[in-house]
Amino acid sequence: MRKITLKDFTQRSQRTQRKEGEKKTFIFPPRSPRLCVILNRALRAKVPLLILLTCMHIITVVVSAEEYDLTTYLAMVEQNNPDLLMALKDFELAKTGVTQARAVLLPSIGVQGGYNRNLTERTQSMAVASQGPGPLVFQDVRTNFDNELTLGIGVNQILFSSAAFSNYSRAKISRAIREQSLDGVRLAVLCAAKKLYARAQLALLVVEIRESSERLSLEQYQRVQRLHQVGAAIELDLLSAEVNWRTKADATAEAKKNAELVLIAFRDLAGIPHSQVIALTQVHTDLPEVSDSPDMGNVLASRADYLVLLLSRELTDIERNAAGKLFLPEVSANFSYAMGGMGNGSSIAGDNNFNSATFGLTVNIPVFTGGVRLARMKAAKLEQEKVAIALSQKETAIESELFELQLRLAEAWQRSESSLLTVETARRAAALAQRAYANGQATYLAVIDAQDKLDQVWLNFANISFEYLSAYYDWELAAGLK
Repeated sequence: MRKITLKDFTQRSQRTQRKEGEKKTFIFPPRSPRLCVILNRALRAKVPLLILLTCMHIITVVVSAEEYDLTTYLAMVEQNNPDLLMALKDFELAKTGVTQARAVLLPSIGVQGGYNRNLTERTQSMAVASQGPGPLVFQDVRTNFDNELTLGIGVNQILFSSAAFSNYSRAKISRAIREQSLDGVRLAVLCAAKKLYARAQLALLVVEIRESSERLSLEQYQRVQRLHQVGAAIELDLLSAEVNWRTKADATAEAKKNAELVLIAFRDLAGIPHSQVIALTQVHTDLPEVSDSPDMGNVLASRADYLVLLLSRELTDIERNAAGKLFLPEVSANFSYAMGGMGNGSSIAGDNNFNSATFGLTVNIPVFTGGVRLARMKAAKLEQEKVAIALSQKETAIESELFELQLRLAEAWQRSESSLLTVETARRAAALAQRAYANGQATYLAVIDAQDKLDQVWLNFANISFEYLSAYYDWELAAGLK
């Protein structure tokens, strides 16, 4: 494609042969004297149109404003956007779920210790002697100690549990799904941020167009007013000029309101305070080009929503396998060791010491579950079929989306090229109307009509350029470009 610069803007409405491999730039109309000077210099220097339109907007920005180029704004969005922060928290929760599921498979170790101080003595009547064939001699004997110290340790380990293994695999897949979802949300939010940045630039440029048009209308109204005072202009021209000026003032007020609404959304998306004055400094040198149709295999491999469906299919496979293993036994082992000591007086232990160690093995075999195993296997199979259908639908939807976006881009490119030529024609028509009116060969209504058409084609060109950028950002998202 050929590169359209200000050189093309100054040419007649003629088409030239396009060259492959080049890009296209564009400009918005300056109407104020200050901007006309810039335009004239740019025309002589052949400055690319899109650089000029950005510079025209930048010079209208307050010096104390906080500057944001596209890279800075996207970084702010990634850091502060609430949707991204929520998706990040979901991913963090999924990671804790993996930790919890893995913990079930690891040994569970517990240690317990204790100390008791007996404040009273417990006695029990016990036979302590025998008098020959006579009766036994009983005496109250103390059965406790002043101090009791115990220490124990226990270890439990699952040796085999199909449910625990399935839960761990399920948790890992869920974490991967959350990770892909986070990536998908990030790309979608960044795409929205790029489009919003372009929309904000467009809204501010529309304000510049409206303000320039209003200033020019006011100057013309004042000029006609002076001519009317000396009898060189009729009252109809004076009234038409006044109506035109006031109409342009209303359009300027509406454009400013629309720009403020866009800037509110611009700030909210990135968590920027509403009180902060911002300046958009991104300079677009060229309209981005779209390469040939991307390979669908690469697109699907980079689309987060498609990868989520693939992971969901793995999740249904795990569910089906888990349902088939419900009748498998669960085996666990445990080991415990305890030791203690008892003593009287100042002796905490030593008068009576003990220790013990035990090892156990537990096997749990499900015998009857009321048909839940077959029901779960059937449900998992149905889920697998649903995911297969969803994958097929998603592939078709992605392919159709890419095709539609390519059509939008081609149509917007063609419209912008045609609109640029229309702008040149409208500029020449407005200039001719001004000269004809000055020479008494046209009415002032013709001048107003020519200027209104010029404003309209400028605004139309600005909107078409935004539509192209918006479609390109959507195409980047659809193609899985990061």
